Amino acid sequence: MNENLKNRFKNNTKPVLSGMTVSLTKEVVIKEIPAHQIKVTTIEILSITDDSVNKKVTAKAKQPIGDIVLWEGAAYDAIGQWTDADVIARLNELYVK
Repeated sequence: MNENLKNRFKNNTKPVLSGMTVSLTKEVVIKEIPAHQIKVTTIEILSITDDSVNKKVTAKAKQPIGDIVLWEGAAYDAIGQWTDADVIARLNELYVK
């Protein structure tokens, strides 16, 4: 990461993106409650926080989903400067089986 980006994200835990709805490639079960499943075909992302100090990118999704860790640790280093397309691909990786 170049110095400008490092300085931009240094100790920065403010959302770097807000307001995104991701259409998944198929309907998925987000939470399973005994004898009841909550199914969705879209995930509404309220904000995404890129925490370079703790090496973690977290998406805050509309309930019932809540917080989703997209990348952390080595995966955070590997993704580098992520894009909206990376977020969409990652959510599909996490939820669409």
